[in-house]
Amino acid sequence: MKEILLFGGGLDSFPAWHYLGRPPALYFDLRHRYRAQELAAIDAIRARCGMDVEISNELDLSRWEQPDAIIPMRNIHLAMLAANRAETIWCVGVKGDATADKSPAAFAEISTFISGFTGRNIRLASPFWEMTKTEVVRWYLDKGLPAEDLLLTFSCSRDDGIGLHCGRCSSCLRRWISLANNDVDAPFEHPPWQWERVTDYYVTAMQDGTYPPHRAEEFFTAFRRVAPHLARSTRSTWSTTK
Repeated sequence: MKEILLFGGGLDSFPAWHYLGRPPALYFDLRHRYRAQELAAIDAIRARCGMDVEISNELDLSRWEQPDAIIPMRNIHLAMLAANRAETIWCVGVKGDATADKSPAAFAEISTFISGFTGRNIRLASPFWEMTKTEVVRWYLDKGLPAEDLLLTFSCSRDDGIGLHCGRCSSCLRRWISLANNDVDAPFEHPPWQWERVTDYYVTAMQDGTYPPHRAEEFFTAFRRVAPHLARSTRSTWSTTK
């Protein structure tokens, strides 16, 4: 197999499947806490879109899942196993992603590492390094693809199996921003813009320069849709401190 898409049933990897010409997809069931919702999303997408998705049970990383749902080095594990199946491994990251194992530099290092041990030219890459999540959604919609299919995806770290996005996690916040900026209304149990961490952390990070400016701009664009007066005053403070 020449290429494979690491698919999580989320708002990044589903547009990537279309962007890349609908390649074979691979989902690793890591036994993490929100796996039931991801698997339900994948079932719905397969039924609607006819997606070819392999569900793999060969990797259990639940022991290493942190309270914030991060699994350290997850993408390294996934890439090594995916290299048994394909030479090009698509793992979707977007502009501004910079975790230890998810950035252009990290993917280049992982590619070199795996290639050295396999004796094959393995490439771990993302098609969206130059696009924000908002721009990914915009690309999808500009192609005339159905907005309702986007709502089948799951981007949340809740662990109760309800299936409704909590609106109280970073994944929900970024999901809301990217959809709202494209005039797509999505259901959340709680309004993400009212999450206390928005003011306790995100706005402060925007003010002290530790939050990427392009993400701050997209946040305020979405925020203006629901709280224009508060958005103006908050953004004014951010603008004078950046």
